[in-house]
Amino acid sequence: MKVSRNRVAVTILAGIVLVLFFATVAGLFYYRKMIGSLGEVQEENFNEYSRLYAYIADDPDSQLSNRIYKEISEYAQANGCYVEMTGQNLSTSYSKADRINIAISSKVDGIILEGDDSEETAALIDKATQKGIPVVTVLSDCINSSRKSFIGLNSYNLGTEYGDQLAEIAREKSIAPLTALILLDRDDGNADDIIHSAIQESVTGRRIVLSSSVVDISTPFTSQEDVMNILDSLEEVPDVIICLNDRTSESVYQCIVDKNLVGKTTVLGYFDSETILKAIDKGSVYATFAIEAKTVAEQCVNALNEYNNTGNVSAYYSSNYKLINRKNLSEYLQEENDG
Repeated sequence: MKVSRNRVAVTILAGIVLVLFFATVAGLFYYRKMIGSLGEVQEENFNEYSRLYAYIADDPDSQLSNRIYKEISEYAQANGCYVEMTGQNLSTSYSKADRINIAISSKVDGIILEGDDSEETAALIDKATQKGIPVVTVLSDCINSSRKSFIGLNSYNLGTEYGDQLAEIAREKSIAPLTALILLDRDDGNADDIIHSAIQESVTGRRIVLSSSVVDISTPFTSQEDVMNILDSLEEVPDVIICLNDRTSESVYQCIVDKNLVGKTTVLGYFDSETILKAIDKGSVYATFAIEAKTVAEQCVNALNEYNNTGNVSAYYSSNYKLINRKNLSEYLQEENDG
């Protein structure tokens, strides 16, 4: 009886060992198969690009900069290039100068840079040029530098358009004189000065009174705080508030909602963020001006490719703005969805 029980135990144990053995073998085969399939997938997704470009924004968190970068990245990849936004998604925050130096050290094939008037930026552009790295500026120029091309927007025309919109608001609401406050960007003096001058010129002879204030847009908090302080300091709320960048536009909209000023002042915005477009639909924002981001993106990539291919490129490319108001909002949204 004892022998019989031992045999049963041995048989059961042997069966368990065999099952574990075959399970292990099957697992190994499955593991090898999965590793092989992963290798095939990685190989299929691997892309080679002929050139690597760096995009350096003033503010990597800006909605406008991220919109332009998205368009640049997609267009570049379709044309055999890869563009990286230098300094994005890093645990440490780097200054604009640091990011330019990172791009130069990485030996990229070209740099797309949101320019400025500082001597430091001009010196870094010259440093990149000496290293054989062409630089094109976008949105804002760096005139006293060796940049190869400037992809800009017609600031004078934009100022004229703002002036025309002021006149339109004055007619619609029968306000005379119309008061308008222009909110300037502390760090974008050159472009904003041109826009400001063009607005003044376009309203000459009209019953429109202009004033201006400067807003620190380095962060959403500083922008919101400056806008709130400016509005609190005014004896009377202006009939129109003109915003010259995306961050100020959203800060102004939020402030007039918080201070219950909707309907008491009219906003002329900048950029076509979801927030601003919804505000136009509600009537809280009169109109906004949007950059043709796809056109700007194509011009940036084409300028670098042309210079790398031929050694020459046009010194200036111009793009325009789109006026968006309640009259054409539905059409604009449909075009964006179709695009």
